[in-house]
Amino acid sequence: MRWPVTDPAAWTTLRARLTIWNTGVVLLMTATALLAVWFGGRAALYREADAVLRGTAREVAIAIADLHPDVDAVVDEMRRKAAGHEERGWFTQLLIEDGTTLWKSDRCPQVVAEFPPTSGDRRENIVQVGPFRYVRVAIERAKGLPFHVRIGMSTEFLDDNIKALVRLLVPVGAVILLLTPLAGYWLAIRATRPVADIIRTADRLRPTRLGDRLPVSNAQDELAGLSLTINRLLDQVADHVERQERFVADAAHELRGPLAAIQSSLEVAMSQDRSAAEHRETIDDVLEATRSLSKVANDLLLLAETSDAAAPSLREPVDLALVAGQAASMFAGVAEERSVELVFEAHESPLVNGDAGRLQQVVGNVLDNALRFTPPGGRIEVRVAPAAGEGLLTVSDTGSGIEADDLERIFDRFYKADPARSHAGTRRTGGLGLAICKSIVEACGGSIAITSRPGAGTRVTVRLPVWRSPANEPGMIAAREANR
Repeated sequence: MRWPVTDPAAWTTLRARLTIWNTGVVLLMTATALLAVWFGGRAALYREADAVLRGTAREVAIAIADLHPDVDAVVDEMRRKAAGHEERGWFTQLLIEDGTTLWKSDRCPQVVAEFPPTSGDRRENIVQVGPFRYVRVAIERAKGLPFHVRIGMSTEFLDDNIKALVRLLVPVGAVILLLTPLAGYWLAIRATRPVADIIRTADRLRPTRLGDRLPVSNAQDELAGLSLTINRLLDQVADHVERQERFVADAAHELRGPLAAIQSSLEVAMSQDRSAAEHRETIDDVLEATRSLSKVANDLLLLAETSDAAAPSLREPVDLALVAGQAASMFAGVAEERSVELVFEAHESPLVNGDAGRLQQVVGNVLDNALRFTPPGGRIEVRVAPAAGEGLLTVSDTGSGIEADDLERIFDRFYKADPARSHAGTRRTGGLGLAICKSIVEACGGSIAITSRPGAGTRVTVRLPVWRSPANEPGMIAAREANR
């Protein structure tokens, strides 16, 4: 597998670490389970053997209790009872408290016969002496010394059963030990496959291959969510890169025209002798082209200052009616010259968030567009009114209108409508004016929208939030109330 930076050591990969962790956890759980089975099986065997010994010892104790303290009668009864236990390999012993054996069966081991009873203990005891286990029961009456009866067996057959259980568990553990790493590695491959796809896709990404996307599985898990998130990010990156490439191309196109005009004018002026009037005309042409270049450069700088990534928020109290009225007054002479009726109407409007100079530029750009595309005898209306928590500015004209397809991209930088799709007389927008308007309005926390129909005019609507000083924000008011 090819990694994007360096090839990591095999044991440091996510796949190897998942395999190691899975294997370790499974083996630990398996070892715990096998030990539990071993201890549980051993305890169960010994518990069952102890229960049988206790039951037998009680039977013998009941049988000889009435014969106490007649030793001969007790011994005869013990011998008779022991005969039934010989076939099991059990042993029987009758002794007194000082350890003296009164009688014992042939199978009673010497190490048990010589093991003294606990002095003063009359309870029913389980005792393990070497490989032998027995139950001791004390029998006492008012007359005579107490007897102690021992019924026991060898525990070798119990140990043999436990060893058989171990022989069964060891192969099971070996199989688990062998299969766990393989199963863990297989699971790790399946679990990390989406991550590997992400790495491969990210490694293939190039500015010329921004269409590549990660495969998304049908599983609704975290890895599928990660793939979807990265795909959304790649969509945004591709869209951003496409916009930047288009912006650079359009900006170069806009700058190339004035530069070409300057170059051609100067080349013509240098190629032959010209009169002072002709040189003055050339200088005027160059100056006009320079102004055009300066405007484009200033517009680009303004866009950079008010872009989403770099712009500070424009949040100052602004009288929207005053700003719109000043802009309308500036364009009143131009409107009159073009025989266009310009009407300004302002209702009482609250202060809004913004910057007075930038908002005046917004109104100016919108009015400039309206005047350029409104024929003589047309009408332009500028209105300012309050709305729910907002200040509302509308600029309506009776101009040529905009095609519906062009409205979707009307705020794109340097966007120009396709003349082949535009009806005669409809607007073919271009430049940076509306893009600048959108950036300024959004930096103020507001929104701008355009509605239009070809031949029926255009309406631009700007909404700006009502000004709230930091001291009057709800959070600040609550804090002041809490500190009182």
